[in-house]
Amino acid sequence: LVARSWVSLKRAIPNVNFPFTNLDVSFALASALLLASIRYMSEYIILVNFFGWPRGDTLTKEAAASCASICHSTTLCVGLIVAFLTQKYDPAGRMDQAPKWWQDFVDALLQFCTGYMIYDAIINIFWLRWDPATSLLPVLGEDDKLFLGHHIMTSLYMTSSRVVQAGHMSAMICMLLGELTNPLHNMFMLGEVAMKLDCCNGPSAQQIHSLVSVAFAAMYNLFRAIIAPIMLVYVTYCLLFTKKGRTNVPLPLNILWNLMIWAVVFGSGSWIVKCHGILMDFMAQYSSEGETVTK
Repeated sequence: LVARSWVSLKRAIPNVNFPFTNLDVSFALASALLLASIRYMSEYIILVNFFGWPRGDTLTKEAAASCASICHSTTLCVGLIVAFLTQKYDPAGRMDQAPKWWQDFVDALLQFCTGYMIYDAIINIFWLRWDPATSLLPVLGEDDKLFLGHHIMTSLYMTSSRVVQAGHMSAMICMLLGELTNPLHNMFMLGEVAMKLDCCNGPSAQQIHSLVSVAFAAMYNLFRAIIAPIMLVYVTYCLLFTKKGRTNVPLPLNILWNLMIWAVVFGSGSWIVKCHGILMDFMAQYSSEGETVTK
């Protein structure tokens, strides 16, 4: 059912090729528009009108962006898991060796994720950071530049795998490992924003945020510090150190992919440290409360 839905949507949208190429980008553009719509509906219908968050406030806009991100990652991860379950895992394999329906399924997933990167860069980085009264161009902070760099790298990886029609599973496993913790990550960020607003900072919200923070920190460090590096070592081996990998993916692109993979892995270091701190604070608090009860 999941695969059939993705394939039907992909085939229902007329192809729109990137200028001067045969690369179809229609599903990516449609996905960007869909996610932008979800983001604005989240802001004005759910957060402002239903929960009473301040209209037009930067914190409300950031929370709405998290809502769209949760929708994207949840939908994408379900699709990726189904895709992996319906085809043999081969990070260096060719796309044309799979059935046509599976090729369309995976192409839709890759374009959907690329569409998110397009939407997020335009709306949540450039648009929100642009103040025409003070500057002709958006003023980007260091975090904005890091996010933009990440979006460019991931979009290049996913799109180039579609162009060479190989290595798509290496992109997909990177997507899955990165997005599995994204719902909790964005719930954590929603909670961080809510704690700064009088309308949303009550005892229940604080307790929920505390639980979400611990769950997020544990899952993030499990996947980013342990599972992802192990699985991505195998991806690097398949791409660079096997004949199939070097044959199916041109060597310069192959090297670039691996540089991007490990740049993202090591780029997660600051969040791994932050999540470690959250877990240590929780353990210290839990231990302190246990000693108090004992006394």
